[in-house]
Amino acid sequence: MKRRPHLQTIGITLKPNSTPEFYSILPNLCSWMLRRKKQVVFRTEDKERVQKFFRQKSTDQLDFWESKKFHNSVDIMFSLGGDGTLIGVCRRINARIPVLGINLGRLGFITEFNKNEYFDRLGDILEGNFETTPKPLCHVRVEKKGVVHFEDHFFNDAVMAKTDIARMIYLRAELGTEHIYNLSGDGIIVSTPMGSTAYSMAAGGPIVHPDVRGLVLTPICPHSLVHRPFVIPDSTPITLRVLPPHHSVTLTLDGQVAINIDEHDVVTINAGKVKKVSLIQNPDRLYFETIRDKFVTSKKE
Repeated sequence: MKRRPHLQTIGITLKPNSTPEFYSILPNLCSWMLRRKKQVVFRTEDKERVQKFFRQKSTDQLDFWESKKFHNSVDIMFSLGGDGTLIGVCRRINARIPVLGINLGRLGFITEFNKNEYFDRLGDILEGNFETTPKPLCHVRVEKKGVVHFEDHFFNDAVMAKTDIARMIYLRAELGTEHIYNLSGDGIIVSTPMGSTAYSMAAGGPIVHPDVRGLVLTPICPHSLVHRPFVIPDSTPITLRVLPPHHSVTLTLDGQVAINIDEHDVVTINAGKVKKVSLIQNPDRLYFETIRDKFVTSKKE
């Protein structure tokens, strides 16, 4: 196990929707770290609700930073929430900062630790005794009339889908210079291996091991039996275009960012222009065991 310098400044990101668990978890966690002379930092926009979670206890020893400084200047980032919270952190965080995912949600495919086990390892983690797994985020570019209109990254998936009810849309998909197919249906999902257990799987796509170098192209309710999911190499950019007749189309990244796509826009997805994040590993967590456990949990719920 690689030994790192002791981590002094700890950032804590909270899931957007408050949960009753925060009333017990946050005061205890922060008190534990403050007793060990750690600097505990939240985003400025979370200040009001953090103070609420501490009830009558003082929050004077806590720090609150603006988003840019928060995502670039801490030594380690705690993500308290579900997979969506962790994905939001990964899209903003500086690549050098390790991220500890703590699951307070239901499934938690990506978050490495649950709320009952992370505390036992916290001392070792803050002393720098942990391993990380680098995970890539794919780059997305939208061009309007040859001019770059929008750029961002996604961790799980990019989805081009119809906006209007009961309207079919028409898309052209290309891998480099090669035409894949023209698709009519509700839309298409471009998923990373990490995201293959999310929307893509629900739409009939395969589960892809996270160590596989590739992307998954999954049609959403295609109007043809020949339009099936593809696992394609991630070494060549994917291009998506809206074909006439044009109806309202939305591009969504990780279910968190959405923009409108017009008929002549060109959407390019490039796994080669990646931003990487470092997720702290749980040494007791195995991939296929996690898949089995999560699907059993999902079935019971």
